[in-house]
Amino acid sequence: MKKTYAVLAIAAIAVLVIYFCLPDRNFSESVFPVPEGATFDKYDDRSDGGMSEVALSVKDSSAFFSCSLGADTAGPAWCGLLWNFDPKGEKDYRNWTFVDTIFLDVKAAGTKQVLLKVWTFDPDVTDLEKQQTFKLLMKEVPLEPGKRQTVAIPMEELYTPEFWYGNAGVDPKFNKRHQESVARVEIAPGWEQARGTAFALEIYGIHASGVSNFYFGIVLFAFLGFTIVAVGLRHKDHGDEDKD
Repeated sequence: MKKTYAVLAIAAIAVLVIYFCLPDRNFSESVFPVPEGATFDKYDDRSDGGMSEVALSVKDSSAFFSCSLGADTAGPAWCGLLWNFDPKGEKDYRNWTFVDTIFLDVKAAGTKQVLLKVWTFDPDVTDLEKQQTFKLLMKEVPLEPGKRQTVAIPMEELYTPEFWYGNAGVDPKFNKRHQESVARVEIAPGWEQARGTAFALEIYGIHASGVSNFYFGIVLFAFLGFTIVAVGLRHKDHGDEDKD
């Protein structure tokens, strides 16, 4: 019996050695440049009677977006950029389970803040016919005007704002985060963006990255197996002693 335990111990040590020798399984997915199968475009409030003015030009290595929110405070005012990962409505969402950080490589003018919005499929509340019911994860991103910068946004800092529950008609008890099924990514002007004042955003790159815990899961599974075998042998050993 002691020999069997020794074999299990050696196997456990071997698994740990292999685990520490394996390279990190890095996850990285591009948002800009736009990945295959996704669409990328600007949006504004014109269809709802607004007067915001937007422009977007895309080159091979960058995108230039400008917006001036409508000055009439009696009317709506919004604009932004939208990446749609499932333009055909086939639930072909991006799996961001292992994403821990989103990186923005941008240069801003006329603004000190943008809103990063990640829209995810929530099986408890999302109605595919109602875009607003996709779970919103959002973060205010501070920027330094006139300077190209790379900003790292930890996924854990993205939150679901209270107003989303009311707008989507969702009970606040459904507050579980979802990032395993990302349907859309959006960039919008910050909360204090002045109406009638133009701002611009030049985008050089956006990507989501993280490290998979796949290997760690295998190690845990292996140790669970070793534990089950060891416990089984121990019970068998005690059973044999009781018979004696």
